[in-house]
Amino acid sequence: MRIIFFTGKGGVGKSVISSATALRSSELGHETLLISTDPAHTLSDIFGFKISFQETRVKEHFDAIQIDPVYEASKHYSALFEFISEVLKARGVDEVVAYEIANFPGATGAAALLKLVNYVEEGRYDTIILDMVPSGDALRLLYLPYLIGKLSRRFMGIVAPIADISRTVASVAGVPIPSRDVIKTQIKLLNLLEKVHNILIDHDQVSLRLIVNPDLFSIENAKRTFVQASIYDINTDLVIINKVLPNTIKDEYLKNWLELQDNYIKKCEVDFHPLPVRKISFLKSEVKGFNDLSILSRELYDDEDPTTVYFKGEGIKVLNKEKSVEIILPAPLVNKEDLEIERFGDELIIHVETFMGRTTVLLPLPSITYKYSLKSAKLINNRIHIYFEAD
Repeated sequence: MRIIFFTGKGGVGKSVISSATALRSSELGHETLLISTDPAHTLSDIFGFKISFQETRVKEHFDAIQIDPVYEASKHYSALFEFISEVLKARGVDEVVAYEIANFPGATGAAALLKLVNYVEEGRYDTIILDMVPSGDALRLLYLPYLIGKLSRRFMGIVAPIADISRTVASVAGVPIPSRDVIKTQIKLLNLLEKVHNILIDHDQVSLRLIVNPDLFSIENAKRTFVQASIYDINTDLVIINKVLPNTIKDEYLKNWLELQDNYIKKCEVDFHPLPVRKISFLKSEVKGFNDLSILSRELYDDEDPTTVYFKGEGIKVLNKEKSVEIILPAPLVNKEDLEIERFGDELIIHVETFMGRTTVLLPLPSITYKYSLKSAKLINNRIHIYFEAD
């Protein structure tokens, strides 16, 4: 099975390129599923017919689905969201606001990641393509099970049978206590997130593809996501520059835009090296229907299989030495002066300053480091070397 994520700043063309890739995959005979998390329901506009919240047959070997996070949450995790909202209301938060907060930010991306587990376990598809929300924030959800910890999940399992008794006590104190159903739902959610994490760090199966336009903000946004994904050990195999104006244009009005575009394309190729970078022309009209998507996919992939892994980077390494441990993390596009690392218990907090602002990555430490202290860190050839030693 091959799983490909497409992400980038809003408006760069994620849905169109995801759809074109899925179409090309299906034309090669791969049973393909396209999953969209776009709340604007762009897939229906692209294909010219409704793509629903259930698998919709688009063409031979090609299904698509529009994820509805509200439906997924109410179907599988309603008990948990109800509890969160009850806690917020008990603390004086307005009921409407409490329900909005309970549906945590990134819920659409999270719903797609959780649903991915079901499709992988079913094994019905050869290729799964995800048109993700315009942000790398969904990646952070992958480490929630580690932040809670397996021990906490075991504890919740022990507490579940006596939860109903606790609720009686809590009603006197006025503080909500999770019910047995809430605890079971929470354990289920954490276990699913752990499965998602294990799927996404498989570099042979999963790739992230970054889509940019030839402008500064979309490129810097993609660089930020690339840094996050690399540290989280998710492989990025391709950068796609979309909406490139042809150099044959001689219009004086567009002359400056063309010069800026050429500079940004060169910047993109240098900044993302050694990732392959491909370009797609700014087409004369909106991309709609199978014919337009086929033209776009041919320009992007030519006669290649789009499920090819175009690049495979190095992942996280843990080196156990005598009386010390060294952890090596990929950190592309990072300068020494932009990097800050601290330890908080059994987690490592990495702060990276980027053009788009500070990015914070939280990583669980392997248990081998628990008996050692964080001593130093070095940035060597785009990799962070973190050293732990005995006191």
